[in-house]
Amino acid sequence: MPNGISCAYFAARNLVYGKKEQNLFKEGIAGAQTARTIDSVAKTGLIKGSIASPIASVFDKAAAIARKIVYPLIIASGIYNTAVAEDKVRTGASQASGIATMYTFEKIAEKALKNINNKLTNTNIVKNNKAARIGLYIAKGLAFVAASLTGYNVGSKTAEKIVDSTRNKMQTKKTVNNNNIFDNANSVEDDLFKEMQLL
Repeated sequence: MPNGISCAYFAARNLVYGKKEQNLFKEGIAGAQTARTIDSVAKTGLIKGSIASPIASVFDKAAAIARKIVYPLIIASGIYNTAVAEDKVRTGASQASGIATMYTFEKIAEKALKNINNKLTNTNIVKNNKAARIGLYIAKGLAFVAASLTGYNVGSKTAEKIVDSTRNKMQTKKTVNNNNIFDNANSVEDDLFKEMQLL
């Protein structure tokens, strides 16, 4: 369940890496996540006064759009990273697997966190304790971040290992075949010399 904490983290992370890698798609993700962060904060009631309602209204619409475009931007970023990489096969496999696994982990986390939230929110400890509500909010955000990052790392590293393993097997097979060719050539050469000596 993404909230202001997780959205703020991903906004900052993508802004930093987007500028570092000159990846406009990551900067776009940062913008989308910023809109979602402000929308989440507005909905928590932390912003008070006459400006609260207009801010909530504007960023609610912006966040709705951001939710729709954030994954396409993530995919576009992966395609961009593949296009500029020296090893396009390894990078492409890593990006595709990482994004797919990240998405899966995020959906599992969303469902689990929603169930936990529904159970804990109705307890007297959380209902009557502001610190407990804030703590729960932060914990949910950090848990979602952990699930997302873990999913991406598991998927990308697994794909990289598969590519490396496949290449090593192909290289070993090629080496064995080349050695067999040389062995066969030497064998033919030895046979010719033997026949010449018999003549």
